[in-house]
Amino acid sequence: MKPIGVTGTGKLFTAIAVFGLVGCGGEDRPAKGDMGPENAVVEPESSDQPVPPPSGHDETAGIVFPGIVTDHEPDIGNGPPLTKSPPQDSEADAADPTGAARDMSLPQDDESSLTGMARVEAAARSLASKPYEPPPATPKAASQLDYDQFRRIQNLDGSILWEGDLAGYRVHLDPSGYLFSHRIKLNIVENGEVTEKSYAPGQFDFFDLPLDEEAKQALGYSGFRVLSAFNRAGKFDEVISFRGASFFRALGAGTLYGASARGISIGTASSEGEEFPVFREFWLEKPQAGDDGITLYALLDGKSVTGAFAFRVEPGPDTQVHVQASIIPRRQLENFGIVPLTSMYYFSPHDAVKQRDDFRPAVHDSQGLSFRLRNGEWVWRPLSNPQQLQMSILANDVPLGFGLMQRQRDFDAYSDIEAGYHLRPSVWVEPGQGWEKGELTLVEIPTSNEYNDNIVVFWKPGKAWEKGAEHHFSYTLHWALNPPAIPSVAAVSQTRSGQVPNSGNRLFVIDFEPTNTELLEAAEANVSASAGEVSNVTIKHQHETGLTRLSFELDPGSAQVVELRALLTRGGKAVTETWIYRWRAS
Repeated sequence: MKPIGVTGTGKLFTAIAVFGLVGCGGEDRPAKGDMGPENAVVEPESSDQPVPPPSGHDETAGIVFPGIVTDHEPDIGNGPPLTKSPPQDSEADAADPTGAARDMSLPQDDESSLTGMARVEAAARSLASKPYEPPPATPKAASQLDYDQFRRIQNLDGSILWEGDLAGYRVHLDPSGYLFSHRIKLNIVENGEVTEKSYAPGQFDFFDLPLDEEAKQALGYSGFRVLSAFNRAGKFDEVISFRGASFFRALGAGTLYGASARGISIGTASSEGEEFPVFREFWLEKPQAGDDGITLYALLDGKSVTGAFAFRVEPGPDTQVHVQASIIPRRQLENFGIVPLTSMYYFSPHDAVKQRDDFRPAVHDSQGLSFRLRNGEWVWRPLSNPQQLQMSILANDVPLGFGLMQRQRDFDAYSDIEAGYHLRPSVWVEPGQGWEKGELTLVEIPTSNEYNDNIVVFWKPGKAWEKGAEHHFSYTLHWALNPPAIPSVAAVSQTRSGQVPNSGNRLFVIDFEPTNTELLEAAEANVSASAGEVSNVTIKHQHETGLTRLSFELDPGSAQVVELRALLTRGGKAVTETWIYRWRAS
């Protein structure tokens, strides 16, 4: 079939072998093959608001690779600058904006004389020079607690920091136990003085849980939650949580916990298995009265890496987490990603229903992956719950931004009173300094329920990181009902799919959010497929709501995997996001 209105030429691209499985449980949720056909390298569409490539980026920036994948059938039962800069310490070494590695042979400063990020970087260097030692583990009895038992543990006065003073923030400490199997060291920084926060069993109420006194004494802390009165005056609500490996999650005003972030991903979807480095020590700076944010630092440690992280958390409708990171590999790193986001996607209206009987029309923490290329093009990739693990490479130059979005905000889109999926935050990544050319990578893992995270997206640097070389980069995470980066073109609001009656064809329906109706009414459809034939392409407008709907049929023929691409244009310029999707024969 000749593509309809497609620009650019098709090329072949080497497939990536994918083995293994990645996934983590959503502990605070109501719980927890063959290469496809030719993969088209699609030239980016022009935009009404093009963005020139920045210095240091080549003119090929902005190419989308929607279909580079191989997969297999894993055993899912056994799987594992638009804003201010991130916090800088006046005594810290400045991060190299080029992302170049620092010479580790240089003499290092005395760690005891350092403060802020410099202190944590020195600690990371010290760890990198020694064999890895895992952090202290939680007692066996505590690790055997189930989800409901662990949730019964309550904070008492000794485990709540800054309650009743004028700092404007509170911190609730969490004991180890359940899935949180390692203990952390916690330091409080006040007026330049560092004091370790000591654990004591009397800081928590354990009720009648099956823990003896020896186990309670050995628990220690597993993490903490920062609270702020950012939803309404006088009521302190959680704004960010650090607990488990290097995971953390934040909330914008009016949202519920959903997608997570972490310090680094190593071995995601690899045959070697995934490695989870941990934040083993934290430094929390006590805010002053009236501060609009809180600053904290974390020491990363694992078999393959050490690292230092600085976080500046600013709560609000768009809660911003400004991050400065330094990573030191203990070995050569090849299969890894920075700024990994993790989420859950079970099903939505575009998924074929097979052996699923659920009263809800959709179940997911995130609906799709959005990213903005450096030529100004906006791209939308609906998430899927595939029958086989699949990995997709979606961009080869650092985007202006990317994130996991939850766009459907009506309760009726989910009809789940308890889970409140319509209130899960969208998470947007704004790259800063030190980002190397590489690949925007999406991993989708089969799941039979909503209790395990099965979506991972991260930036994979294009070159291996050598042992002992320091790498510095920064970024900002936005957590909000409505992300700060709004497409200048009509955004995709929903994707639907179904079987065409009396036909082997598949029908795809793409709805675009109300925008400039007059502009969209004069638009042309551009639809292409990597295999099979596309037919019955139509555009319809629902004038009462301003909705614009693009629909088409796909006859896949003998193809088992088809990469689809669609958008609306006017006068050769995009007036909608570029929609990309992978169809797979069931």
